[in-house]
Amino acid sequence: MARRSYSRHIPDFRYVTFFGETGRSAVHSMNPWTKISLLFFVVALVTVVMDLYWLLLILALAIAFYAAGRLPLKVLFGWYTLPLFFVASLSILYIFTEPGKDLFRTHMLGVDVAITDNGVMLMVTLLVRALAVVTFSLAVFMTTKYTHITIIASRVMPGALANIFLLSYRFMSETSDEVSDVLDAMRSRGGNLAKGALRQTRMFAGIFGIAFVHAFDRAERIAKAMEARGYIGEFPVTEPLKKPTAGGYALIALGIASLALAAYSRYFDKGLFGW
Repeated sequence: MARRSYSRHIPDFRYVTFFGETGRSAVHSMNPWTKISLLFFVVALVTVVMDLYWLLLILALAIAFYAAGRLPLKVLFGWYTLPLFFVASLSILYIFTEPGKDLFRTHMLGVDVAITDNGVMLMVTLLVRALAVVTFSLAVFMTTKYTHITIIASRVMPGALANIFLLSYRFMSETSDEVSDVLDAMRSRGGNLAKGALRQTRMFAGIFGIAFVHAFDRAERIAKAMEARGYIGEFPVTEPLKKPTAGGYALIALGIASLALAAYSRYFDKGLFGW
């Protein structure tokens, strides 16, 4: 399947769904409950673990899990741009405010500005945490059928919240398609992305404004079509979802043990892993 996206840095949700529905790897055949449980443990571990080396190991395991699903690594690295930019924009101040050894110091506008080693380490740690969660989340969604995601969401979330999550997930594809349609229409009429930050900002504001108006209109038509076909606010379960296998339970037990050790090492015995 060829990707149809306005940027290689933005996840293409139809591309994600395509791999989830058509993949035939060992990760695809893994029980969805097991994969969702492992995702929970990854999120919990990157929250509890503080040491950068252990976080890099978790990131490496997440990338290995992604690669085991026969998913394109080149696409993944392109999609890294968005979380990297988001986390960096939120944590950039840490490199100036975190106490530590000065790596760079200057005097600006009557204020001393310094970049510390602990500030840089904290920022790198946050970036690695974000990439680990993003990588494993994409691996789970790109190796799980939408029907199975529907069943899991319906069972672990309240009904209204599950519907919001599932409809939002599908609506992202509609929004992505509308943005691509607007950009294709612009290029077919001889338009191009303007140079200059101000002109580009205005152009992208217009593009996304038109795209969202069209996307909402399209979503309303889809909602009416769903209601005409009997949708009453619940997603019907069309196939059973089996329980995890013995191997799946073993992986879940390993995740529980790893999380327990990480929590004990952080809050009770900081020398357990050399932290």
